[in-house]
Amino acid sequence: MMKPTPGGPKPKVDFDAVPVPANYVSGLGRGATGFTTRSDIGPARMAPDMSQPMGSSGPPGDKDEEKQEAPANEKFDEMMGNDAGIFSVNSYDDDDKEADEIWDSVDAHMDERRRERREARLKAQIEEYRASNPKIT
Repeated sequence: MMKPTPGGPKPKVDFDAVPVPANYVSGLGRGATGFTTRSDIGPARMAPDMSQPMGSSGPPGDKDEEKQEAPANEKFDEMMGNDAGIFSVNSYDDDDKEADEIWDSVDAHMDERRRERREARLKAQIEEYRASNPKIT
């Protein structure tokens, strides 16, 4: 049983009126540190210039510049996007072939290990099932 406090309840502190300490970081007590919000970074893209009519991207003389083709090093592929041509400039030599053979052998070995484990697990499950559910003949 709790004893009543003498003098009645204490007045509540108005924390909005109390000044914030100089080294205070909001949310630090809850572990909220090291994150960045959009307001810290700024807008994702520039807002469109509303002083020009819709459909035009610049002054009237800029139409010729829009017709110029993309730079030669920019290769776009429908399936891969802009990443399609990153490694296409290098030739496939003997070192690459040897590395591919090594990785293929590693993959084959790991597949064999997985197959053996999978078959052993399946065999154990079948034996357990047959032991718990015997045939009545």
